Amino acid sequence: MNTYADIVPLGTRIGEPMTYRIPEDLLLATEKTAALERGTRVLVPLGPRWATGVVVNFRDTTDVQNVRDIGFQMDPYPALPDGLLRTCEWLAGYYQCTLSEVLGAALPAGIHTQSEQRVSLGDPSAPPAVLNEKQQSIIDCLEANGPLSVKQLERRVGPRIRSVIHALCRSGRLQTVQEMRRPRTTVKTERYIQLVPEDPQWMESQLPSIERRAPRQAACLSLLRDAGGTLPSSALAEQGIDSSIVRRLVDRKILKVTQREIRRDPYVDEADAGPEAVTPTTQQAEALEIILKDIAGPTYRTHLISGVTGSGKTLIYIKAVKATVAEGRGAIVLIPEISLTPQTVGRFRSHFGDDVAVLHSGLSEGERYDAWRDLREGRKHIVVGARSAIFAPTPNLGLIVIDEEHDGSYKQDNPAPRYNAKDVAVIRGQTEGVPVILGSATPSLESFRNAKSGKFSLIRLTERVDARPMPQVLVVDMRHESGLFSEALHERILDRLERREGTILLQNRRGYAPYIQCGGCGESLQCHSCQVSLTLHGPSGRGRLICHYCAHNQAMPRVCPACGSGNLKMLGMGTQKVEEVIARQIPDARVLRMDVDATAKKGSHARILGAFGKGEADILLGTQMVAKGLDFPRVTLVGVISADTGLNLPDFRAGERTFQLLTQVSGRAGRGDRPGEVVVQTYNPEEDAIRFAKDHDFEAFANAEDPARKETGFPPFSRLALFLFKGPSESDVAQRANRCADQLRSMGIRGVDILGPVQAPLSRLQGRYRWHIILRSESYLALNQSIRLGLDRFGGRATRQSVTLDVDVDPISML
Repeated sequence: MNTYADIVPLGTRIGEPMTYRIPEDLLLATEKTAALERGTRVLVPLGPRWATGVVVNFRDTTDVQNVRDIGFQMDPYPALPDGLLRTCEWLAGYYQCTLSEVLGAALPAGIHTQSEQRVSLGDPSAPPAVLNEKQQSIIDCLEANGPLSVKQLERRVGPRIRSVIHALCRSGRLQTVQEMRRPRTTVKTERYIQLVPEDPQWMESQLPSIERRAPRQAACLSLLRDAGGTLPSSALAEQGIDSSIVRRLVDRKILKVTQREIRRDPYVDEADAGPEAVTPTTQQAEALEIILKDIAGPTYRTHLISGVTGSGKTLIYIKAVKATVAEGRGAIVLIPEISLTPQTVGRFRSHFGDDVAVLHSGLSEGERYDAWRDLREGRKHIVVGARSAIFAPTPNLGLIVIDEEHDGSYKQDNPAPRYNAKDVAVIRGQTEGVPVILGSATPSLESFRNAKSGKFSLIRLTERVDARPMPQVLVVDMRHESGLFSEALHERILDRLERREGTILLQNRRGYAPYIQCGGCGESLQCHSCQVSLTLHGPSGRGRLICHYCAHNQAMPRVCPACGSGNLKMLGMGTQKVEEVIARQIPDARVLRMDVDATAKKGSHARILGAFGKGEADILLGTQMVAKGLDFPRVTLVGVISADTGLNLPDFRAGERTFQLLTQVSGRAGRGDRPGEVVVQTYNPEEDAIRFAKDHDFEAFANAEDPARKETGFPPFSRLALFLFKGPSESDVAQRANRCADQLRSMGIRGVDILGPVQAPLSRLQGRYRWHIILRSESYLALNQSIRLGLDRFGGRATRQSVTLDVDVDPISML
C-alpha cells in the first residue's frame, strides 16, 4: 500500500515535489471523498506555515527524514484529471519552469487555502530593552491595532521589517502565529425563504387570522404563496419584509431558511438564435469525413485546416463538437481574443445551449471558478475560451479545436509558464488520445511545415461558402497621396454610408499620437522607467501621456522638458486621432472604436460588437482585434489605414505577422450576399507580405518566405530559446549576459548556436535594463540540454546582483 505522496506546493518557488506521509483516513474512500489520487489538492505543512499542494505521485518508501503528514484532502475528487496532469508535467519540462508554476496556471485563481503569519505583542513580563525607532514603531502599531499580518505591518510601518520582527520575537517582545486564510474565491450562495406547509388549504384557513394579528407576516406569506412557495430573501426585502418578520415565522415553523448556490455566468442571458440549417459544401463535407473518423475512435491526430477567410471553418468545428458530444465526450474550443467571445459563444450556444462553459481572463475569479467546476463536475461538456482554457478540467475529453491557430495571443509572455496554448493542445491531444483541429486562413509557417511533412493532416478549403467571391483588394501607394485617407478609401467610405453598408477600419496603434517630438531640439518624450516613447491619449489640449509598458501617466507638457521650446509635434496616428479625423471629414458617419482603451470595462466587447452588428454604427474602427474572426454580413468595405506599422520591427516574423493581419482583416469584407472590397494603404507596396495578401495567397507567401528563413536558420527550420537578463544596473546585466554566453559556448554542445548577447530592442522596461541571448538549434534535445545547463550554472531564473534571468522557449517576440 502507498504510504507516501509526492506533493507540489502551489504558490512557492520550490522546484521539486515534496514527500509527505498519507494519514490512514485518506487511504480509503468514504461516502463523501474518493481515495487520494493524483491531481487531488491537499493542505500540507510547509515549514512553519500551511499551503495548498497537488498530489503528483505515490510511493511505498522514502529516504526523506522526518516526513510530515498531509493535513487534509481539499476536494472530493482530483482537481486535475490525469490526462491534464500529465500534460502539465510535460509543459514544465519543455518550457523549463517549475511544476508549481504550471499547476498554478492550470487551476482557478483564488481557490487555494493557505496560512498567514500574524504578529502580536509578546510576553508583557519580558525584560525591558532599549528599542530603536523602527522597533518602537512596530510595537506602537501593534498596541494600537492588535495582531496584524507582516504585509499589514509593512503597509503601516514601512518595508523590510522582517529581520526586525524576528529580533523582537527572539527577545520575547513579539510573537507570531500561523492563521488559516480563507480562499478568495468560493461557492456563491444566496439565502432563500421557503414555506413549510405544503397543503394549500392550510394557507387559506390560517392566513386570515394571521393577517388580523400580524399583517406584515401575512404579507410575507402571501408573497411566498404567489411565488410558488420560495423566494430569495433579497426579493422579500425589496417588498419591505425585513429579517425580523422572517425570523418570527421561522420560529413558528411556518417558514424555513435554505442556502442555494448562485451560478456566476455572464453569458447566461445571451439571447441566442436557433441553430442555422446549413448544408456543408463539398469541401466542408470532405474535411468532416476525415475528422469524424478520428472522433469516433477516438484517435489522436492533428488536423490543420488551411481555409480562406469565409470558407466555413466554424461550421466544421461545430459539427465536429456535435459528434464528440454524441460520443459522450467533451470538447475544448480555443479562440485568440476575448473580443471574439460573444460571437463565438453565441454560435455555439445556439447549437448546444447551456452545455457551453466560457473561460477567459475578462471574467471575474468567481465566474471562472463556477465555469471550471461545471466542467470538472460534468455539468457542462464544452468550453469556449482563450489561451488558459487549454487547462479546462474536462473529465472525458474527446476533441480540441484551436481557431486562428497562427495568432500570437496563444503564447503566454509573463509570468511563467511561458507556454504556447497551441503546442500544449497538440500534446494534450496526444496524451489523451483525441483529435486536435488547428484552423486558420494564414497558418503559422511552423504548422504549415508540420502539415506538409506529414506530421499533421493538411485539409485545404480554397473556396468561400455559397461560392461567394473573395474581396477585391486595392493597394494604394501613399507616397502619391496626402492626408490620412487616400482618395480611393475616402470615396468608398462615402459610398458605403450612402448604401447603408458597414465599414471596418484598421489602425494598429492605439491612443492619439504614438510620438511627441520637440521641433526645437529633436528630443522625443520618453518614459522615465522605460526606454520607449510616451503615447498621447486624448487631444493635445487635455490629453495624457501614457507608457504602454508600465502604465506611467503624466500630463502633456506645454514646453519641451529638455530645451523649453513650445514647438512640440505630435507624430504618427493612433485610433483616437483617426476617430477625430473621421468626425471632421465625414461628420455623418457613426463610429465605434474598439481597442484596449475602449474595451477596458467588462462587457464592452459584447456591447460594441452588438451595436455594430445591429447597424447602430456605420464604421467599426480599431486595432488588430477587429481583424480576428469577426463575422458581419453587412460589412462590404475594409480599410487599412497603414499597412506598414509592423513591417520594420526588428523581428524575423515581422513580414509573416503583417501578411497574416492584412489577410485576416481583408476577410471581414463580403461575408454576406454583397461582394466586398479592401483598400490597403502603404508606403511599401512592393513588400511580399503586401503583394501576397492582396491576392489572399497564403501558400505563395509561405513559398517566398521559406528560403529566407532557411538561409538564416530561423523557424520553422530551427528551434529557439531566449535568455532574457533584466536588472536595475545596465553594467551588471551586460556582464551577467556576457558571462552566460561565454559559458554556454564553452560547453560546446553540438548543433547549438549561441547568438549574442546583445541589448534587447526594448532595452529598458519598468526601470530594468534588458539584454538577451538567443539559443538556436535544429534539435530540441540539444537545445533543451543547453537551456538546462545554462539555468543550472546561473542559479535558475534568479541570479546574483539583482539580475534576473527569464527563459522563453519557442519565443514569438524578439523584442
